[in-house]
Amino acid sequence: MRSILSVVVVVVLARLGLQGEPDPWFEPVQPELFGAPGAQPNAWADYDNDGDLDLFVGFRGGIASRLYRNDGGVFVDVAGSVGVADTFEVRASAWGDFDADGHLDLYVGFTPASPVPNKLYRNLGNGSRFADVAAALGVADRGTTRQPAFLDYDGDGDVDLFVAWRDKPNSLYRNDGGRFADVAPMLGLADPRKTVGVVWYDADEDGDLDCFVANQDGDANGFFRNDGRRFVDIADSLGVSARGRPADQGGVGPSAADFDNDGDFDLFVANYGPDALYRNDGGRWVDVARPMGVGEDYHSTSAAWGDYDGDGRLDLLVVSYLANQRDTPDHLFRNLGDRFVPVVSAALARDNGSHGVAWADFDADGDLDVALANNHARGTHYLFRNRLSPDRGRRSLQVMVEDRLGKATRAGSEVRVYRAGTRLLLGTRLVDTGGGYDSQGVTPVHFGLPGADRVDVEVTFLTGGRRRVERVAGVVVADVRGRWLKVRG
Repeated sequence: MRSILSVVVVVVLARLGLQGEPDPWFEPVQPELFGAPGAQPNAWADYDNDGDLDLFVGFRGGIASRLYRNDGGVFVDVAGSVGVADTFEVRASAWGDFDADGHLDLYVGFTPASPVPNKLYRNLGNGSRFADVAAALGVADRGTTRQPAFLDYDGDGDVDLFVAWRDKPNSLYRNDGGRFADVAPMLGLADPRKTVGVVWYDADEDGDLDCFVANQDGDANGFFRNDGRRFVDIADSLGVSARGRPADQGGVGPSAADFDNDGDFDLFVANYGPDALYRNDGGRWVDVARPMGVGEDYHSTSAAWGDYDGDGRLDLLVVSYLANQRDTPDHLFRNLGDRFVPVVSAALARDNGSHGVAWADFDADGDLDVALANNHARGTHYLFRNRLSPDRGRRSLQVMVEDRLGKATRAGSEVRVYRAGTRLLLGTRLVDTGGGYDSQGVTPVHFGLPGADRVDVEVTFLTGGRRRVERVAGVVVADVRGRWLKVRG
């Protein structure tokens, strides 16, 4: 029997003219397992190469990190047995294949109070065991760690590591044959402001990754354009710096997405203070958060884009946090094209996300599920299954982007889907370079395709300072149902 809240949802949708559309209802998965409090970062990846997505979650309060192995849709915590069960406060995590051996590695960031520096866990083979190699490779630094990301900033084919710090200048560790060197100072990327969130993408479409930095405590944001040999902060000229805000406001969780399906990437910034949505109008950036319905002050910690209802438009889940308040509301916004509307899920409203938020189709049914991490001492870190109708879920496509050898070294690549045989764009997605709460996953990008049975897929790779497109034409959506379309380049 539906709850009174669910009935209210139906009434609200009806008034919006959305009756008959899928309701944003989710159900908890294994709540007895996903029940520990104090969760902060969370990130999805297929660490054991078995074809499904697993989940890493970090905690505070002395609770050991958890690595949930996905066994056909049923999860079991294996962090202790594989060697990643740290009991220190974990503030950040990122998956990436830094040594390009086909096994995903894990970077974990702590607080200055930790008795050990940050760790880089090398995956010794299909996730059977991880070994900390941070000291040997030059990345065993300490500090108030925030967003890490594995990416190839210089286009040389190997994966570098960026780490944001809230208490010192940011680091960019260049991968020099398997050992890392911090080149941020010489490249102009050692931002000394209080950085929390970062997202990388090719904002100027010149073939390399640029970097948006969200800064706290009233500090202006940075937008660092990659000019090859140097990064230049152009945030003021783009109108995205938020310069002059008070000390109790600041940027927290940025995420890049093509919310209006026009082929370029827009930028949402979860803030302490009013949230911002910078629409990219051909290189001119306009904050449309208020008119689009997502510009209120929720004291937001992070956000994640995902087409939860399978209608082909990216929706937005924004999570919030206030100290000593367990039930700071989270907000799920449905994208109607011309505006966003808040929608209610009884399950999501029961315990709020607060920090980590990550979409992924863990059960391979075609729709996006979501993992939330509540930072409070009485919170939890639910995994929610999407209850979208099976027919809508099946009308979707997931694309896993790899390099020519099948390795996950192409973060920041762009994926576009067109109606087969035309240039009618159905959606644009970015391969994850960091998001949620100070987390980076390695997952396929997801497209809801309600009215397309055949599509053309184009992946834009950024290599050697140029944009190179690989095209897969005439993909029959039904033929790749329940699995990932892999595109290499």
